[in-house]
Order: sequence, then C-alpha cells, then structure tokens
Amino acid sequence: MYEEFQVNPGKPEQFIDTALQVVGDGADMLLLGPAMFSADGLTELKKRTLARLFPFSVSGEYTTLSHMDTATGKRDVRRLVELFTMLMRGGAEASITYAELDIARYLND
Repeated sequence: MYEEFQVNPGKPEQFIDTALQVVGDGADMLLLGPAMFSADGLTELKKRTLARLFPFSVSGEYTTLSHMDTATGKRDVRRLVELFTMLMRGGAEASITYAELDIARYLND
C-alpha cells in the first residue's frame, strides 16, 4: 500500500499530501511523529481533515526533553509537558509517549 512513510522535513506539503492520501484511503486516525517536528503539519491537518490526530514522541524526544532529577529521584518532564500542551492546542486528540507515567505523576503532584 504505502512503501515510504518518511517524508522530507524540508517539504511540509509532502507531509500533508501523504497524510490526506492515507485519510482518503479510509484511515480515521493518523499517527504523527516525531511529535516535536510535526506541530506545523498537525495544525494544517486539523484544518483539512476530520481524522483523529495523535502525535507520538520518539525515544530521542523523551531523552532530550527530560532528565532524572538527582535531588528528588524523579524524572523532570516539564519540557515534555510544554510540548504536549502545545500539540493539544494545535489539534491533537492525545499524544503517545514513553513519558506518560512520568507526566501523570508530575501532573498529580
């Protein structure tokens, strides 16, 4: 069906066209990743489709945007919370991340 899902980051129109083709073929949801680099596509897709949009955070984002706080022994996920808040404002239904448990703990503290 689709041989290549990797799109050139310098060609955002390719990202949108590919996503709309997948929706046109019957997809009712789209996974967009890496989350941090799909924000512009997310907002454009939200305008152009009713498909549910789920950015997913790859492991590199998890390790880059969080770190273990040696004083508390907890993972500091404040930057990830900012990222996912931005993605929700951009039209994401939810986000998929390795940090979901750490974020839930942070939000419940």
